[in-house]
Amino acid sequence: MAENFTSILEAPPHLDPEVPLPLYLADTAVNTVSSVATIIGNVLIITALRKIPLTQVHAVFKIFIFNLALADLGVGIIVQPLFISTVLATLSGCANAVRILRVMFYLSNFYLPNMSLVLLTAIAIDRFLALHFPLRYRNLVKVKNIIASLSFIWLWTLASTSLIVYDSTMYNISANCALALCLSTITFCYLKIYLTLKRHDKTVRGFVAPLQALQANCETETVRTATRFNILRYRRSVYNMLYVYFAFVLCYLPFFCILIVIHLRGIERATKLSRILGVTLIFINSSVNPFLYCWKIREIRRVVSRTLKNIFGK
Repeated sequence: MAENFTSILEAPPHLDPEVPLPLYLADTAVNTVSSVATIIGNVLIITALRKIPLTQVHAVFKIFIFNLALADLGVGIIVQPLFISTVLATLSGCANAVRILRVMFYLSNFYLPNMSLVLLTAIAIDRFLALHFPLRYRNLVKVKNIIASLSFIWLWTLASTSLIVYDSTMYNISANCALALCLSTITFCYLKIYLTLKRHDKTVRGFVAPLQALQANCETETVRTATRFNILRYRRSVYNMLYVYFAFVLCYLPFFCILIVIHLRGIERATKLSRILGVTLIFINSSVNPFLYCWKIREIRRVVSRTLKNIFGK
């Protein structure tokens, strides 16, 4: 739920008196450290992705991770510095600067974190299609198609975010519907993937077809294509993205719970304090993801390790 944009524009250029100044300062310090970590981490991930050959990581998977890292990098470069600048400008008493920075912060804050959720949804759909429709997937899911689709998603999310400027009520409705759709889609895709992998777990040995189509009378080319499906590599990619998704949920869930409480009970001092901390936790998610990529994706970890050794020496 977004705040009324008119109220954001008309809000007085000072900090909320019900929120202690030490909390603002501590929150600013945390965001400063998190912003630096986010920038460094995601730059390393983006650099690593450019160096990893396609024989190690599938091109489509690389593109998705690249876009996730790009969205997280935007949080570290744009959103968090705008938040820090807004607080510092408010403390300095620069009324005009506060209003401009506040608007820029809210727009970017609605755009980039929402983009991460949309990308996670697209990844879940991609993994679902790869498992359940391997033949069509190989024919339809090409690099140029993925790039075109993701470009559209970036522009569509930007356009939907700009709706808040004209009608915040309509934005709230569309954002809540999109949130419910994304979360339900991700849950459905990964649940179906889990059930399918579990059902075939006893028969999977190395390279096998993930569906029962292989058990029926298939054409020779169909069998040859289906058996190239690397179930072990696929399983690893699914589990890796589940870690990223769970981290997303853990960082975003407290803030959404706070919004529900505000919607039911109104804004109180406790919810104001909690909301500030909840927003910061969302930002921290962008600095956590690079560590997850390095931890769970061996190919990225190797390249990042080599890059750091080249920078700092052995």
